[in-house]
Amino acid sequence: MSDAPTQLTSVAALVEQRLERLFEDERNEWAAVDSRLVEAIDELERIAMGGKRLRAGYCYWAWLGASGGSEVGDLPNDLDIIDACASFELLQAFALIHDDIMDDADMRRSERTIHVEQAERLEKESWRGEARRYGEGVALLVGDLSHVYADQLIGNGSDQTRSLWDRLRIELNLGQYLDMRSAAAAELDRETATRVATFKSAPYTIVRPLQLGASVAGPVSPELVEQLARYGTPAGQAFQLRDDLLGVLGNESRAGKPVGNDLREGKPTELVAVALERADDAQKRVLDGIGMPDLGADQTAAIIEILHATGAVDEIEMRIEKLIRDATVVADALPFDQRVRETLTVFAVYVAARHH
Repeated sequence: MSDAPTQLTSVAALVEQRLERLFEDERNEWAAVDSRLVEAIDELERIAMGGKRLRAGYCYWAWLGASGGSEVGDLPNDLDIIDACASFELLQAFALIHDDIMDDADMRRSERTIHVEQAERLEKESWRGEARRYGEGVALLVGDLSHVYADQLIGNGSDQTRSLWDRLRIELNLGQYLDMRSAAAAELDRETATRVATFKSAPYTIVRPLQLGASVAGPVSPELVEQLARYGTPAGQAFQLRDDLLGVLGNESRAGKPVGNDLREGKPTELVAVALERADDAQKRVLDGIGMPDLGADQTAAIIEILHATGAVDEIEMRIEKLIRDATVVADALPFDQRVRETLTVFAVYVAARHH
């Protein structure tokens, strides 16, 4: 998080402390029942700790703006908002754990994924059963446990808060379904890619955290709900487009996970859609390798070369720049303290320019 703005790292520290308390309390409670139960909590903590805490940052700063504050800590650290921020991070852990199973990923945040770690444990301990099935089963349960904790921390908020939370969870699951289905059906056209990027990332990453954070401060007017969406949608689209670029062109050691998997899985991205639209016949034959599970390093390099040669990378970079300009215009007009508006501009620039 060395390149993250201080407005984000200050919130992240509060969230880390809350999650540490949660996991410690849960360990103490369930160890008294059966010491083996603690293993699941330990595995969740291993994956849940760390990360950018972007959703928590948006949630907290929207609460601060709606509450009339301007700096982290200049209002009492209301437990309700810290719990709401932590809920987003636990929901993110749930999503990542399940996503890693679907993507057959080995690494996450520079840690071995739960399903891989647990599959190897079964073999090392000479336990019964099939290793992959066991590893994925444990990971699913740990992910579900994270979802339960997220629901627990969101608490008994207002009807508006709960409605936003429920809507968010539906959008998250349906967005992931659309992503998986489109990849399996090889639907790599631009319209599908744009819909996946908008559906899967913009509401979940930015729009709902903003709206929900503001709702923790009190009832949010329909006008403010709409304003936050008009900021969060282009910022969220830019976030996903940057993610797509990093998934193909990123630095594996910085990302903490393998790069190139998006090409092997055939994920529908605007980057690939633009390249397919512009490619000649020879280039299209190379791009036909997208979606092949055994895509090798040489084939991957050839595809990346075409992504550059067709101008697809440049077009996505320009689109990110425009989306961030659109988001910052809306941020400047939000009915929040100037410091909060400036922070939302900083966040938009950060999600678009991040390196991992």
